[in-house]
Amino acid sequence: MKLVTCLLYLVVFSTCSLANAESKKVLIVETLPVPIVTTHTQHISAEISRLNMDIELEIYNGDGQSERIANHISKKLGCNCIDLVITNGTLASKVGKRVLKGKNTPMVFVTVADPHGAGLVPDKDSTDFNFITGSIYSVKRGTKFEIANQLLKGKQTDIGIVATTYPSALTDIAKLESISNRYKNINLVKRLVDYKDSNDMELTDTYLQANEAVISVQSEVDFYWSVNGPFSEKQSFVPEISKIKPVLYGANVKSVMQGALFTVIPDVHSTGEQIAHIVKDIFSGVSPHKIAVRPAPRSTVAFNVKTANQLGIVIPYDLLSIAGDNVFQ
Repeated sequence: MKLVTCLLYLVVFSTCSLANAESKKVLIVETLPVPIVTTHTQHISAEISRLNMDIELEIYNGDGQSERIANHISKKLGCNCIDLVITNGTLASKVGKRVLKGKNTPMVFVTVADPHGAGLVPDKDSTDFNFITGSIYSVKRGTKFEIANQLLKGKQTDIGIVATTYPSALTDIAKLESISNRYKNINLVKRLVDYKDSNDMELTDTYLQANEAVISVQSEVDFYWSVNGPFSEKQSFVPEISKIKPVLYGANVKSVMQGALFTVIPDVHSTGEQIAHIVKDIFSGVSPHKIAVRPAPRSTVAFNVKTANQLGIVIPYDLLSIAGDNVFQ
C-alpha cells in the first residue's frame, strides 16, 4: 500500500512539475498608461487567454520613464523570471531592445508607429535584431488627410500640431508635413517641446510646457491635430484642448468619444490577435526574425457627429458607414 501511495505521489508530482516547466512567463511593459497602450494590453491578454496558452502574464507600467523600464526588465532577467517580453509603446520598445540585446529573450513590440525610425527593424540583415519582431501601429497619413480634406471641403485651414520630441511624435509629424504639401489649403502650425523623462518632475514639466505651447498658437490655428506620442494620447488632452480650439483629429477612439472630430487607427482587436499569435509562434519554435513586421490587418474609423454639427461639417454617409458602430454623439 505504501509503495502504491509513493508511486502515485511521484506520478502526480512529476505531472505538476512538467506542467510548471512548460508554463511560460511573459512580461508586458507599458510605456505609460494612456488609452491606446492599455487597450492594446487588454486585447493582447484576452487573446492569449482565448488561445489557451499556458502563460503567466505580468503587466508593468513604465510611467513614461526610461530608467524605470530598464530597471524592471533587468530585474526580471536577473531572476530568470521571463521567457518573452512584449513592449507596448515606442519608449518601452527602444529600452527593451537595449536591455534584452544578447540575453536570448524574445521581444515583441506593439503600439510603435515607426519601428524603423525607432531602431527596432534593420535596414538589412543584422544579428542584432534576431530576437525582435512586432506590429506596426500605423495607417497611411494620406488617408487621414484625405478624410480631413473631404470634411473641410477644400477650405483654407490652419491646423495646430503641438507635441513633445518623443520619437513616434517626430516621425508622425515629419510624414504629416510631407503629405500636407499635396494640400495647398491645409497649413500646419507646429510647436515642439523637449521630451524629458528622467523622473516624475521632469515628465510633469514636459507636459506643462506642452500645454503652454498649445495656448501660444491658439490665435494662429483653426483646429488642433493629435499626433502619436504620450502628450496627445493623455486622457485629458481632448477635453482640455477643446476648450481652446476644436480637435480635428484624435489619437484614438476614446478621444473621438470625448469630442475630437475623427480618427483612423489600426484596429485594436486585430492587433491583439496578431500579437498573441506571434507569441504562440515564438513559443512553438519560430525565430522572431522570421516573423514579418506588419501593421494590423484591419483599421478602425470613428467620427463624432455632435462635434461635426457644432462645426457645421457634414460627414458623408459613405464615411459614416465605414465607421459602423464608432459614430458618437
